[in-house]
Amino acid sequence: MQYTNVTFRLTDGSLFSLPRRFKRHKATLLGKLHQVVDGRSRQGLRHPLENILIIILYGMLAGCTNLVEIVELAHADNVFFKRILKMPHGIPHPTTISYALQLCDMGTLIQVYLSWREIIYGVISDKVASFDGKTMNGVHGEGVIKHILSLLTHDNLTTIGQIGVDQKENEIPAAKRLFQQIPSSLLMGITLIGDALHAQIDTAVAIRTAQAHYLLIVKGNQEELMKAIAEYFSRSEESYDTASDFQYGHGRQIKTTVTVSHANDMVAYLSDWKDISMVGRIHRGGTRRYRQKIHIVDETVYFVASTPNLTAQTALKMVRGHWKIENNLHRTKDMLYLEDQQTLRLGTAPQVITFLRSMAINLFTLLKFAHISQSVRLLKYNRKTHHDFMQWAAIV
Repeated sequence: MQYTNVTFRLTDGSLFSLPRRFKRHKATLLGKLHQVVDGRSRQGLRHPLENILIIILYGMLAGCTNLVEIVELAHADNVFFKRILKMPHGIPHPTTISYALQLCDMGTLIQVYLSWREIIYGVISDKVASFDGKTMNGVHGEGVIKHILSLLTHDNLTTIGQIGVDQKENEIPAAKRLFQQIPSSLLMGITLIGDALHAQIDTAVAIRTAQAHYLLIVKGNQEELMKAIAEYFSRSEESYDTASDFQYGHGRQIKTTVTVSHANDMVAYLSDWKDISMVGRIHRGGTRRYRQKIHIVDETVYFVASTPNLTAQTALKMVRGHWKIENNLHRTKDMLYLEDQQTLRLGTAPQVITFLRSMAINLFTLLKFAHISQSVRLLKYNRKTHHDFMQWAAIV
């Protein structure tokens, strides 16, 4: 089915149509993807890795959820691919694509994407990012990588780092490798937010070594630390910096209050936490509707942070933004791309395919498209618009 005058709704509420004539970029993603390290033998190689990655991304932008769907769409648009790619052997088979992904180097793929993104869309200037893990429940097998730890910026929702978590470890040591993977220019001065699992002194040291700052949530897994901070807030008589906001809608009526303290005595008591500058308390109270029942919300957690001169209002915004990695990345992958039904399991294939999904999601965000699922449908059902989009967005 073909539509004319296809319009996309933007985040500011306005409507946007691809211009009939647009400037074609010299620095395309396709032109840079040849820098991604391909682990396959060069002998008898028929399908360049950059062709395979572009075909996958093309399918994902149109909502394809697996390699079979992607290849079927590529065959349907064979004329378009013959125009933009050198492909004397035609569209690769799903098994060929799977094998290529197994030997694709993740580090260079991330570097190439971030480099291209900076050229086309500007330097990543976000000051806050969150790191969190996600398990692909459909991936099975001994020794396979099915848990992925990602680092997502809050403003531009860009995945600037991703690493696989081995089955024999947990996210804590993997986080240290994640921070080492990311260019120092991206981490310098940024505040990294981690949930209670990462409230570890070693994690704080790793973040500060990367020249970033930390804000780490403290819960019951750090019982002594939690009790110390809770007791401090209950006994101290100082005037705290406090900020609140209210969340309404979707069956929720919740007030979140953040209280912070830069008191020297408490910071000195927690001197084992490298460069700690403050402690904080987060209280959430109200009601939430779930399965037609009203549930009372009354939760208090704490945090430690190294970000200098952090106010309660700014800390509140950071803490609220931490949910973006779950809602705008993990949940979108599950709802739009059915990632929990992902079955690629060998080599780096699970990590590559999930990062390509992150790239697709980030592209819609960078272009300020309001509804990703709606935008995907528009590209899926209008091939000409999809072809123009690929060139207008500097992908090909």
